[in-house]
Amino acid sequence: MFSTSIRSTLLTTGLATALVVGGFYHVRLVGHYQAEITDLKNQLEMLSPADSAGVGPDAIASLIGNLKLVPSGEAGNTGNAVPDNWIYGAATARYTLVEMTDTECPYCREHFPLLKGLIDSSGGHINAALLHVPAHGEASRNQALAIECAGEQGGSEAAWKYAESVFQSTPSNGKGVSGSLTSLATTLGLDGKRFAGCLDSIEAVDRVKADLDQALTLGITQTPSTLVVDNQTGQSLVLQGAHASRDGILQALEGLSGQSKGANHE
Repeated sequence: MFSTSIRSTLLTTGLATALVVGGFYHVRLVGHYQAEITDLKNQLEMLSPADSAGVGPDAIASLIGNLKLVPSGEAGNTGNAVPDNWIYGAATARYTLVEMTDTECPYCREHFPLLKGLIDSSGGHINAALLHVPAHGEASRNQALAIECAGEQGGSEAAWKYAESVFQSTPSNGKGVSGSLTSLATTLGLDGKRFAGCLDSIEAVDRVKADLDQALTLGITQTPSTLVVDNQTGQSLVLQGAHASRDGILQALEGLSGQSKGANHE
C-alpha cells in the first residue's frame, strides 16, 4: 500500500492534541482553538474517501488564493517574492503541484524526491507548494512547525531544504529525528535562537493548522496526496495515495492540458 490513512489517526489522537505543540500546553491556546477544533472534527467525520476527483472552484480559489506573495525583503527573502506555502520551482509555472505531506509518513518520504525531480526536469512549467498534514503524532506536528519556521527565516529554499533534511533524518512512523529540530536548522545555516523562538509562536501553529484545515476541506484522507492545478485554466485534480505516483501526476497533467485544448477549440 502506497499511502497511509489520516482519518482514523486524527480521530484517535484528537485534533486538540494536533494543535498543542511545543510549549503551548496551556489553557489560552486550547481555548483559542476550541470552536475551530470542533468544526474540524465534524468536517473530518463527514469526509468520504475519494482517490481521484476534481475539486470545486471555490475550494481551489481559496487554496490558491492563500499562496500569497510576501514582499521582497521579508521572510528572509533576498529578491524574489516568497509565498506562504513555500513554492519550489518557477513562480510563473503553468502547473502547480500542491503536495499534502507528513514528514513522518514513510510513503511521503519516498514521494518527496519524486516530486522534486518532476519540478527540476519540467523546464519551468511545473512548480510545487507544501501543505502540512501532520498525522503521525507529536513528531510530525513539530516537524511541520519547524518547516514553517525555516521558511519564515529563509524563504522557500530554506523550507524545502529543511523538509528534505527531515525526511532524510527520520526513520518515519512518528519516531522523529535523532537530534533537535533547532540543531538541524543551524546545520542549514539558519539562526538557531530565532528558529527556536519561532517554534514557540502561535503564528507558526496557526499556519500549520490552516494547512490541515485546507486539506480537510479538499477531502484528503491519505498522505501523500497531490492537488494538480492548471494555473492557466483553473482546472484541477486531487490524487490520493497510489494515484499520486509519478505516472499518475503526469497523466493528470496531460488530462488537464487536453481539457484546455478542448476548451480553446469550442
